[in-house]
Amino acid sequence: MKIFSTFITLLFVYLFIVPATNAQTVDKYEMHQLKAISKLPKFGVYVWDFEGDKWNNKLTVSEIEKFVKKSLKGAGIKTVDFSEARNLKGAPNLEVSVTVNEKANSGLYAYSVILRFIQDAKLLRNNIVNYGAITWERDDVGFATKEDLDLELRVSINSLLDEFIVDYKKVN
Repeated sequence: MKIFSTFITLLFVYLFIVPATNAQTVDKYEMHQLKAISKLPKFGVYVWDFEGDKWNNKLTVSEIEKFVKKSLKGAGIKTVDFSEARNLKGAPNLEVSVTVNEKANSGLYAYSVILRFIQDAKLLRNNIVNYGAITWERDDVGFATKEDLDLELRVSINSLLDEFIVDYKKVN
């Protein structure tokens, strides 16, 4: 009976105590990573021109930029134009990049959406020059037919943007 109760105690520790301890370590690490996007009252939004194959898209770069800005504004996050953001300390910008490639004229398109936060950083060994540093990044890839591609891209951008908003709000 004593062996059984010892086994139950060890099982309890293994199943409940150890994961909770590890979760706290992950939270500390995550918060350390997110410090790079903290204390930013406003930043720019920039959408790259679509790369890869053309698919007669109805989704445009300006439409994505408007959607991103509207979503951030709805979450209480202030944005400015890209050119104005270049004059902010650290030149912070949230960038959206979309790449689409058709697979061997099959009508099936592979896509990649990247959402990244870029800020100026200085190297310790050469602190005179600013370098663009990615301080937060998420991406998504998938396949879609030509008819569904615009919708799939919107869903992907929205999902990545939701992740950014959650992370931004954790530290701001």
